[in-house]
Amino acid sequence: MKPVELLQRMNALHQTTFTFLEKYPDGEQGAFAVTDHLSRRWVLKWAPGADNVEWMQGAKAVTDLLRSLGYPAPYYLLIGSIPEGIYSIQSALPGSPVRQLPSTLLPRLLELNELQRGRAIPGRKDWHQEVINTVLWGGDGYCLHESLQQHSSGTAELLQTLQALVMSHQDEPHHTTDIVHGDFQHANILIEEKQISGVVDWDGFGAGDCVFDIATLLFYSYESVEVRERLWNYALERASLKLLSIYLAHLILRQVDWSLRYHDQTTSERYITRGHALLQEIAYRSHSAR
Repeated sequence: MKPVELLQRMNALHQTTFTFLEKYPDGEQGAFAVTDHLSRRWVLKWAPGADNVEWMQGAKAVTDLLRSLGYPAPYYLLIGSIPEGIYSIQSALPGSPVRQLPSTLLPRLLELNELQRGRAIPGRKDWHQEVINTVLWGGDGYCLHESLQQHSSGTAELLQTLQALVMSHQDEPHHTTDIVHGDFQHANILIEEKQISGVVDWDGFGAGDCVFDIATLLFYSYESVEVRERLWNYALERASLKLLSIYLAHLILRQVDWSLRYHDQTTSERYITRGHALLQEIAYRSHSAR
């Protein structure tokens, strides 16, 4: 469904007057800039095929909680559904997505991660089990195994290596009561005047270990030696290497699968190479710790 048609139906249902501006260029999901009758900008999120409004209400609950703690999360103005899917209207936070994460932003990002600790809300998916299941069995629309199995013998072997890693560590103790963003990476972190101005895309958050979000940031910042070393040090103070190995295995699978299906060959090869580099580092750190 085109966003203009969606807005027409939504406006009729809620007696609102939102108009379409543009599609946001960043991110893989449906996010559109809209404006109201006072020319204020908002974000329209559209999830075609979804039917669980309570799930989206959970995102509102967790962002309300985080904002009360000083976390720059969006405000959900409106959540609703039509037979074709679920939509929401969220506040448009200032700033633009981080392109390359400078080390100067790490202290604030780590502060935000600490605010997620111990504040999970009831009824959300067990993120730790989601991470394990996706690597061992595949995910729903993401972390698909077929793309790696069919692309080349090298990616098929990569998948087997990731699965073996997760199988060997899946019973590692872990936190279960943190808020986990689930996709805490550059496209969802906004900066304005060299400061963190927002963290967006909370629709898929879960309950588990918020160090997973640090592992996500590590994966997407891996080319910066200083940033990745500081993130490694922080993560290893809060979780075991075995646990981080599970998280990184999921992230490697998630990005390689997505790139093989939606990105060009150069991008796919970059993430395949990064996956191998991470596996080598995990092996090195594991050997050094003995």
